Amino acid sequence: MKRRTLLQWLGSAVASWPLMRLLRVDLSAVALAKVDELAADQVLVLRDVAATVLPSAIGAKGQDQAVDNFLLWIRDYQEGVPLSHGYGDPRLVRTRPSPAPGYARQIVALQQVARERGGRFGILPLETRRAIIDEAFKAADVRNLPGRPDGKHVIADLMAHYFRSSAANDLCYNARIGRHTNRAIQVTTVRPRPLAG
Repeated sequence: MKRRTLLQWLGSAVASWPLMRLLRVDLSAVALAKVDELAADQVLVLRDVAATVLPSAIGAKGQDQAVDNFLLWIRDYQEGVPLSHGYGDPRLVRTRPSPAPGYARQIVALQQVARERGGRFGILPLETRRAIIDEAFKAADVRNLPGRPDGKHVIADLMAHYFRSSAANDLCYNARIGRHTNRAIQVTTVRPRPLAG
């Protein structure tokens, strides 16, 4: 092998290392995907549900974004993370095991009930969808939205995840408050701008 050929080969190999590293990361990400993430058909059902339980004021795009944020929360969920001490309670509260496996079962059950009532959840009349959700909440003993998703029912957790968010808070007050965002102290002394502006 000529010296020039060897140098060209080494140069091209070195130049391709970043690409190989990217490919390796992508392949390992696929290999390490959590088993408890929701399947594609279950995500579609969750998007149909979002149109029923989330505010129409945010539109389909906002509802899809809320579902995406919830799915991101599921994907990044970690068990055993310290949350806080309860008020007047010295015990440290930690996150429980991922609720995602239960979510998958709940979505399958929801879709099964929807099929029995006439088809895919998203195409059923609004009153039928609300009745199905009401029955699911009663079966899971969901009486209030949790302070944070707790695994009782996927729909209640989707709602809690959205309604406790900065986006929902901003929508409620029609102002760019950014409640759960990192803000400079000076921002807290200035009246927030309206959402429309």
